[in-house]
Amino acid sequence: MGRKPFSLFILTTLFLWLFAGCDRPEVTGVEFEKIDTSQDPVQTPYKSDDPITRNMKNGRFIITPVAEYKISGVVVDKETYSSDWDGEISPMDLTIVWGKLAEPEYGRYVSFSHGNRWYFYQYKPGSPLDQPYIISHSSNNHIIPASENILRAIKTVKRKEKVVLEGFLVNLNGISKGQTVTWNTSLSRTDTGSGSCELFYVSKLRIETRIYE
Repeated sequence: MGRKPFSLFILTTLFLWLFAGCDRPEVTGVEFEKIDTSQDPVQTPYKSDDPITRNMKNGRFIITPVAEYKISGVVVDKETYSSDWDGEISPMDLTIVWGKLAEPEYGRYVSFSHGNRWYFYQYKPGSPLDQPYIISHSSNNHIIPASENILRAIKTVKRKEKVVLEGFLVNLNGISKGQTVTWNTSLSRTDTGSGSCELFYVSKLRIETRIYE
């Protein structure tokens, strides 16, 4: 009689472990060289003759790459989205900083937050970094994961982790619930206001030493 509860406990634990494992991203490689967060993102013009089509619950979308893009930096804030078509196609925003903002002795003067697909920053009096520097060394990235594995990996990203993201800056258009929708990326690191965020189709992600594709 004493074995039945124990057996049930083992089976339940095994089920929960397997269930949790199904949602874990697969590490596809490792890289031990230090992530260099001192440099600006690398952007190269790119013209695609083969747009990416996504058929999803809330619509059908055409994703057109306009630039190859790679960013290395520190995640200072993140926000998840799930409602409406934009939350389905881009379920997470990552605010990433580089340069002096990625260094603790400077970053402690600046704080970041998210809301309604916008990111906000505040800097303390006496900050050695002024507003133009903060704007040009931080970005809000609307992440479109290229694969289910990238999506799972993106969900594991924590604040203050060093990351490298590679892929394309893209423009998007499509139909959602009978309405035409468009969403274009910024191609500048110094613009502000509406349209200044990067719409980023991520095909490769590095978190600290772990690589996901």
